Amino acid sequence: MSRIRIERKGGFAGVPASGERDLQDLTAEQRAALDRLLKPSPEGAAASASQASPIHPFRYKVTLIDDQGERSFDVSEDAMPDELAGIAKVAIQ
Repeated sequence: MSRIRIERKGGFAGVPASGERDLQDLTAEQRAALDRLLKPSPEGAAASASQASPIHPFRYKVTLIDDQGERSFDVSEDAMPDELAGIAKVAIQ
């Protein structure tokens, strides 16, 4: 079974967040956002050149887990689709 893990770091408070889902459980919007993110630049994750970056930006680590192992890549806040960013949740302690 294939899964996606999204970890968020950074921001003003520096509170990390993470979440994991089966790919089959993604909504159609989340799946389309993931497909766009995986495209080679200029439309994918590498196309993160923003004109104005936040002072304390978030950074995301997206990991795809399947039969072939794990593949991870970093995504800047401005390149991360909102549909996928919402998977990362802050752990309440």
